[in-house]
Amino acid sequence: MSESFDRQSAAPGFSGDPTRSLTPSGAFYYSPEIFELERRRIFHRHWVYLCHESQAPKTGDYLVGDIVGQSVVAIRGRDGALRVFFNVCQHRAHQILKGSGNVQAMIRCPYHSWTYDLDGRLRHAPECEAVKDFDKGKIGLQAVRGESVGGFVFVNLDPSAPSLDEAAPSFRRRLLAMAPEAARLKHARTQEFEIKANWKVVAENFLENYHSIYSGLAHAQLSTIIDQSTYGWEIDGKVVQFVGRGGAPDTLPYRGNDKRTLTGRDEGFLIVYLWPSVAFVMLPGADVVLVFLMTPSGPETTFEPLLYFTPDGSLDQGTNAAVDWFNVVLGPEDVEICESVQRGLHSLGYRAGRLMVDPACQAIWSEHFLHHFNSLNIGALEKAETPAR
Repeated sequence: MSESFDRQSAAPGFSGDPTRSLTPSGAFYYSPEIFELERRRIFHRHWVYLCHESQAPKTGDYLVGDIVGQSVVAIRGRDGALRVFFNVCQHRAHQILKGSGNVQAMIRCPYHSWTYDLDGRLRHAPECEAVKDFDKGKIGLQAVRGESVGGFVFVNLDPSAPSLDEAAPSFRRRLLAMAPEAARLKHARTQEFEIKANWKVVAENFLENYHSIYSGLAHAQLSTIIDQSTYGWEIDGKVVQFVGRGGAPDTLPYRGNDKRTLTGRDEGFLIVYLWPSVAFVMLPGADVVLVFLMTPSGPETTFEPLLYFTPDGSLDQGTNAAVDWFNVVLGPEDVEICESVQRGLHSLGYRAGRLMVDPACQAIWSEHFLHHFNSLNIGALEKAETPAR
């Protein structure tokens, strides 16, 4: 496999000027070689979402996650700290934990019963006393960098990468302004979609508003739950924010609440997106923060869990109605759109498309958000590999 990114082949019409740019080529969205570079140069070198601290509240609680082929585990230590490790035994590489649960006093590898303390240090390896120069003090689970913003935990597999605050300086401020109570939220529900489309297709569909009133019944409803005349945006490096007042209550496709208990924004619609693959969403009439993940599972497949967090871990009637609409009505329509695009990218009749960009890059329908998104992707792919750890 080529170790370099061929921009001329992957995005020959992609211009630095969004108002004159084409999209990247079709192959940019299905090439196994590009996917492998994205895995290593984007998802293994930048900050990605893992979990919320409330999902592992007690000593010994753990949660396993996958960072595009790299299994990691977050575990609560005796000192109350939530640490993240690669989910692999240091003996013969057996994965140690699955799913979520509680290990109580220690972490045990099920292969040869090597045991580790909750802080990752090796406690015991059977027969180690008989092995020459075996030093338990030099062996332990390999740590992964983790940072928490309002209880939401992000990880970076690159030990030399800048901190999350350095990489996305406005993200913490924007997320905590959205939900000052974020650290006290609790997980209420998960909806999962397996999408037969490249992760960038899914992210682009999420980021643009051009299709909202044209794509189908659910998207026509989406365009009414947001007061389009107030819908605004900001692009700030790896962060994109969208905000607008909610539509008139009688236009909502669900019977929501009149007011939120979450105090950051008492009504309306809000998105805080962090490149490459997570967005935090608030819906009109709903007392909930939605964590929207777009995780690549292959060159042409995406795992999309929708994680709902509320102040007490339950869904009131209005919030439940909004969540059901998002899961059951809008979600499947979006999946169908993305999968149709993915099939079309293979067409001999398609090479690249003209981005629909407002000359001033101001209109909410404008696709300059997609241009910015792929500028970040292409820039990351063009960077050389970091040295092996």
